[in-house]
Amino acid sequence: MRLQLSTNELTQIINGKIIQLNESLIDVVVYDSRKIGTNRNAAFFALKGLHKHGHSFCQDAYDKGVRCFIVEIPIQLPEDAYVILVDDSLYALQELALHHRNKFSIPVLAITGSFGKTTVKEWLYFLLKDNYKIGRTPKSFNSQLGVALSLLELSDEHELAIIEADISEPNEMDRLEEMISPTLGLFTGLGNHYAENFSDQKSHLNEHLKLFKHCNFTFILESYASPFRRNKINTITTSPQKWNNIPSIQDSFPENRALCFEVAAFFGIEETELIEKSAKLISLSGRQEVFEGQNGNLIINDTYNIDIDALEQALEYQFSSKEKSKKIVVLDLTHVNEKRKEEIIELVNRYQPDGFFLVENNTLPKELFEVTNAIILFKGSFRSSLSELVQQLKNRKHETWVEFDLRAIQQNLRYFQELIPANTKALVMVKASSYGSGDMKIPHFLQENGVDYLGVAYTDEGVTLRENGIHLPILVMNTELNAYEDIIRFQLEPAIYSIGHLEAFIDFIQQKELTKFPIHLKLETGMNRLGISKDNVAKIIEMLRKTEAVHLKSVFSHLADADNNDQQYSLQQINQFVSVKTEFEQQFTNDKRPLFHILNSEGIINFSKIAAFDMVRIGIGLFGFASNTQGLMESIKWFTTVSQVKNISAGDFIGYGCSFQAQKDMKIATIRIGYADGFRRSLSNGVGKVFIHNNPCVIIGKVCMDMTMVDVTDLDIQEGDEVEIIGKNQTMSDFARLLDTIPYEVMTSINKRVARIYVKR
Repeated sequence: MRLQLSTNELTQIINGKIIQLNESLIDVVVYDSRKIGTNRNAAFFALKGLHKHGHSFCQDAYDKGVRCFIVEIPIQLPEDAYVILVDDSLYALQELALHHRNKFSIPVLAITGSFGKTTVKEWLYFLLKDNYKIGRTPKSFNSQLGVALSLLELSDEHELAIIEADISEPNEMDRLEEMISPTLGLFTGLGNHYAENFSDQKSHLNEHLKLFKHCNFTFILESYASPFRRNKINTITTSPQKWNNIPSIQDSFPENRALCFEVAAFFGIEETELIEKSAKLISLSGRQEVFEGQNGNLIINDTYNIDIDALEQALEYQFSSKEKSKKIVVLDLTHVNEKRKEEIIELVNRYQPDGFFLVENNTLPKELFEVTNAIILFKGSFRSSLSELVQQLKNRKHETWVEFDLRAIQQNLRYFQELIPANTKALVMVKASSYGSGDMKIPHFLQENGVDYLGVAYTDEGVTLRENGIHLPILVMNTELNAYEDIIRFQLEPAIYSIGHLEAFIDFIQQKELTKFPIHLKLETGMNRLGISKDNVAKIIEMLRKTEAVHLKSVFSHLADADNNDQQYSLQQINQFVSVKTEFEQQFTNDKRPLFHILNSEGIINFSKIAAFDMVRIGIGLFGFASNTQGLMESIKWFTTVSQVKNISAGDFIGYGCSFQAQKDMKIATIRIGYADGFRRSLSNGVGKVFIHNNPCVIIGKVCMDMTMVDVTDLDIQEGDEVEIIGKNQTMSDFARLLDTIPYEVMTSINKRVARIYVKR
């Protein structure tokens, strides 16, 4: 950012009033005193925050070298400061951004939509960067503040600008459109992000469309042609089918790819170049693994290459994550030349991390071990030792861990989404710590991947999600009476399963003097667990029509036998549900009509063509487990290590109860896993096996609480060797069959002391 403005010029641009004068030059804008280096050419905008106003940090900014301050209330600073009084600091910053934007006549492409904006922006940058010098939104800076900061980064060297814009409330887009003044537009599509803040889907869409009212052309998918036409917006339409000649890649959404290719072609990129670059899009983010670190930290281990594009994608992933607010970057540049080092360091500094460390002499900086509650990105060449060093920060008490493949989970999500109609919503169940995958990583991953709803079993699970940054609607399947306070406080949505339950909740809402609180009704159609019987439906409808306390968001039921090849019982349930659905639709019309859903993972696979209705519920199928796994990818691996190898003589007993006696001399390995980890005792004495160096090793003796013994006779096994419990040699389904159970039970039985690692391959 090089604004090169005098403080007097700045005052005029933002229509401010000078309350303390000391003329100086302004090159950059800052708004967070924590991210200020010593810089006397900065202007500090005192913005309203969630907890404090920026005025509270003016002295801190002054101490760090800032001498120009834009404030909403008079403040006392030393006499060498320049203080400008304005009515609204954010509006003043936007006025400066508008002034700066108007200096440039280059094409400006503005991107908006409910999802995919940052992905599309980064892919477009990758496709076009060899042909144009591009200024683009850093990270996910697409808010009222973020757009202003993005525009202020434009410089004379840029030939094209790509700017993201996002809205969360009505009447926000007018200001963004005025600032950006886009010549071209791109609309990614309409989902449910912030949809609850608009009266209906049409008003939500129309707010997005304001961005394009003065564009020469806007790139859209064919499915959105009608509303654009009605709003007299010139469009260039495309579809995934149009670009079928360009090889598909697993990691990309076809709609996003189609939009990117259409824009790239508009800017003169030939098809041969698109084909070549399309194959590289997936490699931008490389292979990442994410795991829980010490001191409440989350570790992103991306120590496989230090390519600029891969680094930028890793930074984008890190800074777009809402799991931890503090961001730390650790790089090993040992095998990087000086010119590339400068480029890399400049790139990282552009993201303004809370901490930035360079690894020297194969040693992690001691300050890293004092960092708490942060997302720490480790990036380095595959030739560096960083991949080994990062293990020092793992939060692992013993060498047993479960690995979740995020790309496989993402592919499975897409598989289910492709089975259902385009306008059908997806609710993903994340109960029981997301089926044992961990409390927060998978919910955040799903939120980032555009699901519409999350579902939990109990209120405290929903509270945990809210306390850790999940803003999606959350359906609570089993709401306890004593949890109503938390339901309201954390804006959770309870499932109601009886007349008494409904009466109690309505009474509670009325006592709180609230109205239209969202609820869901669980119908009994044959599961015979929780649910409102068909005989009580009329009474329930009457109660709902007489009260303003609650708002019926959805009516649902659950299939009891969806994985059975004999579909008779499931069809009977669906037919019963449809009949009750008709009763509700007759009484609740237009905007009062609730959503209807009955399909679980197995149901989606077998009945999506006849019973997808308004929403479906994806459960363990997200992880690749179903009776018909064609199209799904198993996403889970489970490992431990060898703690000791010893020789056993014929006649020796092994383990508790002397249940195994060696009939010959043999060699055994003790591995670091037991029934306290979820590795059941029923696997004892030859029932179960593990794999070491791809060789099957049978369990001998009884499985202990924390250790298990296996036969490694004739194998070359060393202490510390990796042991596969679930993986390429023994799948989750194989392992579940040994236990005479199902993957659900295996996953949810893995103890929390077992480390969870999340991998993006």
